Order: sequence, then C-alpha cells, then structure tokens
Amino acid sequence: MTGPGRNVLIGLIFGVAAALTWGGQAVVARSGAVAGYSPLDLAVLRYSFAALVLLPFAWRARRVLAEIGLPKLMGLVATGGAANALLFGWGLVHAPASHGGTVAPITAAVMGAVLAVPLLGERPTRGRAIALGFIACGVLLIGYDGIGGSHPGAWRGDIILMGAGTVWGAFTVLLRRWRIPALAGNAAMCILSALVLLPPWLLLGGGAVPHMPWESSLLQGFAQGVLSSAIATTLYARAGELMGATRTACLTTMVPVAAVLMSVLILDEPLGVAKLAGVVLAVSAMLVAVLFTGRRVQA
Repeated sequence: MTGPGRNVLIGLIFGVAAALTWGGQAVVARSGAVAGYSPLDLAVLRYSFAALVLLPFAWRARRVLAEIGLPKLMGLVATGGAANALLFGWGLVHAPASHGGTVAPITAAVMGAVLAVPLLGERPTRGRAIALGFIACGVLLIGYDGIGGSHPGAWRGDIILMGAGTVWGAFTVLLRRWRIPALAGNAAMCILSALVLLPPWLLLGGGAVPHMPWESSLLQGFAQGVLSSAIATTLYARAGELMGATRTACLTTMVPVAAVLMSVLILDEPLGVAKLAGVVLAVSAMLVAVLFTGRRVQA
C-alpha cells in the first residue's frame, strides 16, 4: 500500500473510532440533561476532566502552542470547544439523544465541506457535491421527526443542534487551515475551554453538580471528558491531518449509527420511520462521499 493510501486507511480507522465514541456521548449527555444537569454543568464536567488528562500533553507541546498563538487556540475554543459543548447540551434539553447524535454531526459534514471551499480551496467534485446534498436531505428527514414524527416538539432542539454542527464543521476546517497538531491542539482547546467555563459556573454556585450523586457526575466527566473530548477528538483531529477536512467531516456521519442504536437500546427512544430513513440516507451518502468521490483544489 502506498503512503497516501496508508494515510487514508489509518485516518479512516481513527475517524470511525471517534465517531462511534461520539455516538455514545449523545446518549450520556441526554441522560444527564434529563437527570437535571444544565448545559453549563455538562460542559464544565466534560472539559474539566479532559483538561486534567491532557494537561501533560499541553505542557510537552508548550513551544508548539506558543508558536500557534492564543488567538488561533481561542478560535478552536469558539468552534470545537466550549461553544460547541454548550450548544450541544442545550439542544439535548429539547431533543432526544438520537437527534443529538444525528442532526449535529450530519450538519457538521455539510458545513465542513462548505467552509472548506473558501478557507482551504478544497472544492468538492460533482459527485461529492451530490452526496453532500443527500446528506442534507437526511438532516431534513430527521428534522421532520422532530415536528410530526416520533418526537414532536424536538425541532427546537434540532435548530440548536444544527448550530452545534455548524461550529464543529468550522473547527474541522480551522485545524486543517492552521495545520495545528492533533494532540497539542486538542489539549490546549480543552484546557482553555475549562478556564473559560469554570468562572461563570463557580459564580452560579456549581449548578446542579453539588446536588447530584457523585457517581453520576463522574460518569458524565469520564464519558464526555476523557473518552469523547480527550481521546475521540484527538483521533478525529489526527484523521483530519491524514485524510483532509472534507473527507473527515463526511466521516462524522457515522455517529448517527451508534447514536440511534444506543438511544433505542439504552434509553428506549422510539425509532420513527422518518428518523430511520434520514439516518440511512445520510450514512449511505457519507460512504459514497468518502469512498467513491474526491475533491479538487482551487487554482
């Protein structure tokens, strides 16, 4: 296997592992929202745990991070970090886990490809553009499930989740544009996100966390902070380095498979026809976009 082919294969493995982990994250975050945690509570638990795990890596890469500069690192916080976590948690207050694990990542796939055109000069081929169109149709079908399907009224959360997906698509493109090393960039993003979120959270008295069982808070912090933010996000960022922003953004639509299955098996959420059709359409189009189409670089 040639070097480029090996990179794509390794990137595919990393990306799928990250996607499956994030599918589970939607279930954990939804259970936290139902239990009474606020979006800020969930974001603080997520990034506090992630920061503790990633602090040694940030220290080791301190010279690299100094060269990148605080403005760019805060740009990651404003896209893949604190802003994304708050929007995602807020969306799950109104929408089920299956929507959190579908609407956000599918939107990220489309917006990542759209933003890659002006920021990276990566213009999708006609085949990939068509595939992205089908992915967008999948979002609409899932959104219909939040209007007249199995979860009427969830459309409010779906709109917020689309915002979370949009900023995540921007995060994907910025990592590639600024050529930020995966592990160092994610470590800095998580630490800075914790520093941004902790002061207002402490001023509010720690939210609901002091009143919750410590086992529940530990689960939220470990699942969302260690697994999803520290490990999965680093794998995802590395996949972007190996495969390119557009292909990696498309790969996140593997998240719906895990999210829908786990939401049905663990949370007993109903599997509506519109939602199932939307997931099947979006994932099928993702596979076409990743495996059978390419991208052109603008002259």
